[in-house]
Amino acid sequence: MPNARSPVPGPSRKVHTELPGPRARELMATGTFDMQAFYRAAVVDDAASQGCSLVDVDGNVFLDMFASFALGALGYNHPALLKVAQSAAFARAAVNPTSTPFLTTASWFEFMHAMETRYAPRGMSKMFCVDAGGEGVEAALKAAFIVHGERRRVQSGGAADPLQLGDAAKAAIMENAGTDAVIVSFAGAFHGRGLGPMSATHSKLMHKADLPAFPWPMVTFPANRFPLEEHAEENALAEARSLAELAAVLEAYAGRVAAVVVEPVQSEGGDRHASASFFRSVQRLAHEAGAAFMLDEVQTGVAISGTMWLHEQFDLPAPPDLVTFGKKMQLGGFFASPDYDIHRFGRMYQTRNGDRARAMLALETLRTIDAENLLHNVRETGAIFLAGLQAIARSYPSLITEPRGRGFLLAFDLPTPAARDDFLTRSLKRGVFASYTGTRSVRIRPHLITGVPEVEEALAAFDAVAAEMAR
Repeated sequence: MPNARSPVPGPSRKVHTELPGPRARELMATGTFDMQAFYRAAVVDDAASQGCSLVDVDGNVFLDMFASFALGALGYNHPALLKVAQSAAFARAAVNPTSTPFLTTASWFEFMHAMETRYAPRGMSKMFCVDAGGEGVEAALKAAFIVHGERRRVQSGGAADPLQLGDAAKAAIMENAGTDAVIVSFAGAFHGRGLGPMSATHSKLMHKADLPAFPWPMVTFPANRFPLEEHAEENALAEARSLAELAAVLEAYAGRVAAVVVEPVQSEGGDRHASASFFRSVQRLAHEAGAAFMLDEVQTGVAISGTMWLHEQFDLPAPPDLVTFGKKMQLGGFFASPDYDIHRFGRMYQTRNGDRARAMLALETLRTIDAENLLHNVRETGAIFLAGLQAIARSYPSLITEPRGRGFLLAFDLPTPAARDDFLTRSLKRGVFASYTGTRSVRIRPHLITGVPEVEEALAAFDAVAAEMAR
């Protein structure tokens, strides 16, 4: 049976003020020094919030189906995480920062041992930690370029080590001569806000406008239509076209492609899916081109799909070369296969390659996923949630379309961006906090502890909102 309840049930949902409420508006008015203040949707009472219940400073209580863009894993104030955070060891890790590659403590080795033996994706031999997911993508792209560049020098009869280059080549590097190597990515992708990841991002104009970008090629993503059984031929043709386009790009850039990067589900781009066979073919084409096959699991990793890493569901013939992580891991970074182990001194290094306090929370999160059988919960409860969304779509076919998902990676579409935003506003007033993605999709990202009662509550609210809008 799925895990039916939060560790400690949260308060019942209620919305008794306008949104934002008076206390929230008062606080927001004092926070305008923050450049991102105008994005703010709520002010959370993080003492009162519990389990799947998000409580704001005005006492409104929401069922959280947002989890801060999938950052949240175990709900609010999970006792296992509070126990770690209240420990003397955590306090010391928080107040005694270290340059982790050079100086660390025993807790870091406990974290690394657990990742190596239990939680890392199959076939990974190294882990590289930074502060957040987008930064992890940036680091993984660097690893791909480093390996690609070293291989090219060796293949041309030179030395892998850049310190053995001639004076002219060294001077050119220091004067930003750069490389003609490229990363291949997909339309609709989102890989982070750094200038490297942004060059592989193609989801929203506002992400990229006015920013310099590397001239890297982009390939169409197939974006399966749902229900799959009704669109089988259309989806197969879209995937075939995408793969043919990828093959042509790899041929056009022969010898220059450092990596092909793709999300197992394009989350920011609109929760867009492709089949397992598509990803197997992308991996094959990347390897035939001598490029890394890189999976961006920042949003799809750490149990939200029903497996620890979503790509485990693809039956890949070999492990990926690089897998990025973030969000629910509490810190960011990437895993690397043996071929992408960057071991030359100074090639991959930052002052703080890993926050020891965050690593302690990451390890306890992963152990709690095991202890509470949350992978099973996500699979079973996620299937119930998806079936409920499909039922609503059947009841309101002109309004709710294409419900889709894997585990708790769930979404559905409305006819227009305005209709989608109206749906979210009405849902919030009914006490259910969901979010947006793409141009007209509702994104649902429950905490991993979400049980059947919470799902039924969310479905009832969504059904009521759909009935209101359909009148």
